[in-house]
Amino acid sequence: MLNYVFEGIRAGVVLSILVGPLLVLLLQLSLRRGTMMALVAAVGIWVSDLLLVLTTYYGMGSFASFTDQPYFAEVVGTLGMLLLVGMAAILWYRRPIDLDADRPEKTPRGVLSCFFQGFAINTFNPFTIGFWSFFSITQVHDQDLSESAAWAVYAGILGTIILTDLLKVVGAKKLREILRPEVLLQAQRFGALVLAVFGVVLGVRVWW
Repeated sequence: MLNYVFEGIRAGVVLSILVGPLLVLLLQLSLRRGTMMALVAAVGIWVSDLLLVLTTYYGMGSFASFTDQPYFAEVVGTLGMLLLVGMAAILWYRRPIDLDADRPEKTPRGVLSCFFQGFAINTFNPFTIGFWSFFSITQVHDQDLSESAAWAVYAGILGTIILTDLLKVVGAKKLREILRPEVLLQAQRFGALVLAVFGVVLGVRVWW
């Protein structure tokens, strides 16, 4: 069973690196509104991921006949490649966040806003939906994993996401003094390059 957990951890590391908008959100909230508000947004992300896991795991099994169609993997992989490259282009040209802006007051309404920001950005992120759908189809249902094995994999992914999100929030706070605009721009463009590389690799793997 540990092998399935480790498989989930590997997938979780990839997912935590690739989801650019969520990283930007956590860094922005941590640096502009404080660690607690960023953690609230992270909770929203985790709740969204759990709901997506439940939806894809229990819902994708009914689409087995659809996934058996010729070139299904190629189509899904191509869409994933386009999404990653598109996200990379947006991240490359987007202006870095303004870390010197005033911090809004931490009102209850602000707390709920942060939660729903994390929840909404993750839920309506095409890459996140594509990842969970593709993973559930190809790595869980197509592999005929038992329910316990499937949840061991999912636990590895979700645990890794939670840990890496916490590190992002805490790390952003500690790096406040060195994250100047020029550094943020370089880091943002490095993330864009990583996304683009993963997109190209995904496309190559499904077609060759």
